[in-house]
Amino acid sequence: MSDTPIPVLVSWGLGADSTAILTQFLDDPAGHGLTPDLSECTVIVALTGEEWPDTMDLAERHILPLLARRRVRLVQVARGGPSDTDGIVVLSDTRTPDRLHRRGPWALTDELGPTGTVPQFAAKRRLCSIKFKGWVMDQWAAAEYGAQAYRHVIGYEANEAGRAERDYTYASPTRRPWYPLIDWDWARPRILDHLLERFGVVWPKSYCTMCPYPVARASLNAHLARCRTFPELAAAVLRLESNAVALNPRSTLYRDGSLMGHIRADGNTAALDAYERDQAATDWAAYEVRRVFFAGRSDHCRTVHGTSCRRPGPWCRDPFRKGPAWRSVRTVHRGDRDAVLAHLEAEAAEMDAPTISVNGITRVPFHERGETYPGAEGYLVAAPAGVVDKARDGFDAMWDKVTSFGALDLIA
Repeated sequence: MSDTPIPVLVSWGLGADSTAILTQFLDDPAGHGLTPDLSECTVIVALTGEEWPDTMDLAERHILPLLARRRVRLVQVARGGPSDTDGIVVLSDTRTPDRLHRRGPWALTDELGPTGTVPQFAAKRRLCSIKFKGWVMDQWAAAEYGAQAYRHVIGYEANEAGRAERDYTYASPTRRPWYPLIDWDWARPRILDHLLERFGVVWPKSYCTMCPYPVARASLNAHLARCRTFPELAAAVLRLESNAVALNPRSTLYRDGSLMGHIRADGNTAALDAYERDQAATDWAAYEVRRVFFAGRSDHCRTVHGTSCRRPGPWCRDPFRKGPAWRSVRTVHRGDRDAVLAHLEAEAAEMDAPTISVNGITRVPFHERGETYPGAEGYLVAAPAGVVDKARDGFDAMWDKVTSFGALDLIA
């Protein structure tokens, strides 16, 4: 029987939770069932390209020297491109780390900017985190360990048993999750106290600059303080949010409000000025945005057909309940901001349609959505250039169908 210890892969998100685990492992390996030289341990960082600079600086200043002194392997990885077929890129693999990479070849903004969207989440799953962190680390682990079992260390706090339970559903004969903070009964106050005592700093939360969760988790004040410290980064996120809202008024960064609203209420003139400079200097576009809304499933359908309905009958769709939506985006004009706004005014006059400006975003509606579904809406809107043209196959045919008939006619 081999005495070789099972490999241990530590997911280091650079924040307080996983950093506290690292310091405990480094200070007392044997006390945590590890070999004295930590030779079985690999620390992995999956980079989204959007981390706050203060988090990166603290990690470089306090943790990298400890890893280098103990010669613990640190691997930095990132997505290779937008598609999974682009694979991952290993940015660094060393036992003497001295810096953290700020981004890889494909960052989260590279994904969000051209699509005109903000981070998405569904069913309590952080889709961007899955794509830019979880998937990347899983690919590296599969290539590194193959069929060999390994322990995967994740920094869920003592009060995050629910997240650990969901993660444990992805356990396998090779991937064996380990949640040290839950084992130690360490919650956030204990973690922060430990790091304050160890390094003399209050370790900040680790999250992307455009993450919607800080506000949802009642960390608004700390988030706004960071926006004041890094106004240029805040301005970049404001642009991202503004473009998303231009294409879809419901796409604010937060469920119950916008970053723009919070920045204004906070009086962060530095971020607002940086945002306005960017808006004035960049190229603009007039976009044609069309959206088709389908009718949602009826209560009868859910009762009879359960969680999925593969062959809907006449009573499976409720014309008063919104279902999925399809979107088409097309650039119809480009220029500086004044030229694009003038183009919208000319189009509005040509169509005898109103020009509507709300929160600095100008639209010209040419098809209004009704109160029943299926339905459709369409408008021209001015926003910074960069969003790529996109529509799924069959969109135009569906648009023609929905705009030619009433919702009740289509359902019938």
